[in-house]
Amino acid sequence: MKHIQTEGQEPQFDVILRFDQQTEAYFDMLIKKLAQVTGNTTRLDSGQPPHVSMGIFDIADCSDPVRVMEGVLRSLRPFSMTFDVLGAFLPGTLIAVPIVTDEMIAMNKAIHAVGDRVFLPSKQYVFGTWVPHLTLAAELTHAELAQAFDIAGMDWGPVSARTVSISLVHHFPYTEELVVPLA
Repeated sequence: MKHIQTEGQEPQFDVILRFDQQTEAYFDMLIKKLAQVTGNTTRLDSGQPPHVSMGIFDIADCSDPVRVMEGVLRSLRPFSMTFDVLGAFLPGTLIAVPIVTDEMIAMNKAIHAVGDRVFLPSKQYVFGTWVPHLTLAAELTHAELAQAFDIAGMDWGPVSARTVSISLVHHFPYTEELVVPLA
């Protein structure tokens, strides 16, 4: 498997949690609306679907992420979650924040129990310090972030979601290496 990356970046893979069609359509619509209003298309340009990253790992050796992670990903089960808060990672990322549940923590722990033995977790995704979120807009200026908060907050209410799959992906460019339905 060839891992594509941009210059100066270590090869990485991300384990992402995907949602039911209605939830993804809602977040897609909101992401597009924020890009249109702010003029900042960074989030759209990534090509990533709406998701919550359950772990991001640096590939420190020649291990194949699919071979290493497939067993644990196939053992995971679906659960429901609710995004109830808008938040930000400063200086310029707008996020939807889910209520953390026991199921979410157990899934994150299972992924790290396998991944941490072979790969290096990205410093923002170390088990125990991870902040689950769905990125709505990224690399915003201060003015764009304020505008994005206003737009997203106008009609914001809790968003109920059902997890439907977990995927192993690369970001540079966005490529799905393995998609596992949650059953």
